[in-house]
Amino acid sequence: MNSPLLTGPYISSLDALPMGELPSSLRSFVQQPLSYREQYLQSQYGVAFDGYSYDGQTDSINQGPEDPLHSFVLSDFSKPEHFPQQFSHFLNDQWHPIKQFVSTIEQQLLAQIDDRLLQQYNQNFGHMLSANYYPDQVTRKADRPDLRLTEHPDVSLITVFVFGNDSCFEYQHPVTQQWHSLEQTGRVVAFAGHLLEWLTDGAINALNHRVRYHNDEGERFSFALFSLPYPHTQLTSLKGNRLTTEAFYQEHLSLWD
Repeated sequence: MNSPLLTGPYISSLDALPMGELPSSLRSFVQQPLSYREQYLQSQYGVAFDGYSYDGQTDSINQGPEDPLHSFVLSDFSKPEHFPQQFSHFLNDQWHPIKQFVSTIEQQLLAQIDDRLLQQYNQNFGHMLSANYYPDQVTRKADRPDLRLTEHPDVSLITVFVFGNDSCFEYQHPVTQQWHSLEQTGRVVAFAGHLLEWLTDGAINALNHRVRYHNDEGERFSFALFSLPYPHTQLTSLKGNRLTTEAFYQEHLSLWD
């Protein structure tokens, strides 16, 4: 198997896309009253991982209560009009071309692994955007004073940082298990998610990663595109194991049980 995703993040030769108004749109949503934000909690959607999660929330499926951030998941799996108006411009004008750009990268990466994965991807996959906002003033947790985001693998087939990578992102090498810092870069970055590990029957490991604090503790934005199967899709691993989309989500969430 010849894949740049085997040993860690893949830093492409492609320039990152501009974020445009997305950071200000996310900040604007987070600054709304809680009563407004609660209309868009993940429990209000019940579709994939779509919806809002907040700092300290105990029932989010997108982040832990110990992680001091706000996140909003947008995806192909819910109608655009079901998302807050703060994201309307992004969904109407930027979402489709960004997905096309990312799909080209993912197709090239999957073709290097196995054409059967590429075929499943082309037939049954969409995308979600995990939009993450880390406020500039938070109280650090006593038991984890250096971490802004707990170590975890993503649920995705492939995660793509289409807007480049900010500082303080760290990843665990799949073989040595040593932690490394990923340099801040204006290039597109991609890495393996839990679903790619499952579909390759463990031949490619999902990248475990985390986020440390900036020295100045300033606000931070992170936008990651995840490739995910549409609801009710039947997934087949390279060795012939089968699982539905919903069963895979449950398997992924069981990592935190």
